[in-house]
Amino acid sequence: LGGDGSFYGATAFGVQNLHGVVFKINGFPSGTYSGLAFQTNAPSHASSGFISLVLDDVGSFTARLTMGGVRSSFKGRFDASGVATNTIRRKSLNALQTVLHVNEVGGTNDITGTVSDGVFTSDLLADLGGVFSSRTNACPFTGRYTFVWAPADSSDTSVPQGYGYSALTVTKNGSGRLQGVLGDGTKIKATVPVSAIGTWPLYNALYKRHGSCLGWITLSTNSVIDVAVDWFKPPVATDHFYPAGFTTSLLSTGAFYIAPAAGGPSIAGSGTLTLGGGNLASNIVKSVVVNSNGTVVVSPPGNDNLALQIAPKTGQFSGNFLQTTINKTVTFNGLLLQIDKSGAGFFLGTSQSGFVTIEIP
Repeated sequence: LGGDGSFYGATAFGVQNLHGVVFKINGFPSGTYSGLAFQTNAPSHASSGFISLVLDDVGSFTARLTMGGVRSSFKGRFDASGVATNTIRRKSLNALQTVLHVNEVGGTNDITGTVSDGVFTSDLLADLGGVFSSRTNACPFTGRYTFVWAPADSSDTSVPQGYGYSALTVTKNGSGRLQGVLGDGTKIKATVPVSAIGTWPLYNALYKRHGSCLGWITLSTNSVIDVAVDWFKPPVATDHFYPAGFTTSLLSTGAFYIAPAAGGPSIAGSGTLTLGGGNLASNIVKSVVVNSNGTVVVSPPGNDNLALQIAPKTGQFSGNFLQTTINKTVTFNGLLLQIDKSGAGFFLGTSQSGFVTIEIP
């Protein structure tokens, strides 16, 4: 009989209580857990966030939680049934109530629960990371992955029509470092451990912490990676681009990228380059011939003077063209997906973001 009145029975794995949670004799599944909190059916910046929690083998923990761009720290201890509740005070904001459950099932350790401020209640999931070692247990997802972030509706001019892009580099010890840019030119970056099952949580507080983007990335070394990302920009009347703000979703495609010099496939080929949106009167469509060193021949030349170059080592491409209606040279940037030699990116027009796509059959 436990001190809290719960009944425990011995199992082949350790100790089990009536809540069905099983812990090994040597204690709680300790380590660093990283994850996200969000409302599944009504996502918003205020109700979305990121958690990093460090747990020891007796159930004590320290945690950092960012909700709505506001960072808080708290600590506590899981009880014998694997549950911990906390009240987090926030200046000028409603306090947060957290209910956390630590789970150890089949070697897949995670923490689930809820975060609520009395108005919203968000579901929370954090997976155990820091389980890999470059010397004794190298991460199987080691390598570099490229992603493009497609707008949910490329015809909706109230949100960016450009494609964002990013690269996620995973080390042998399981550290995942992402750098990239969203479709309106906003930079994103994050460094978080990869979990044992290959999950990696993306969260960035943006626009002076009044906006954000977040989504789960599940890594794979031999197939396409599909990711759904929520993106929130606040209304700011003085902003040149999208002053009304927006809430939107991005559909991301990613895949493993190996530089041709390191044994990856060549980027050479012939295909089509298309630019659209971004205050253009009509799409710009060009034929391109890509050489293995990244130089590109564009045709027809036209009076837009469009030029393009690609870096084979990283898959990143850049270029520029003359927007004849305003007589101004506009730059564009993007990233290739090696699986099918497609790529995407963005450019900034006079008041809107436009898209760039490359298709090399």
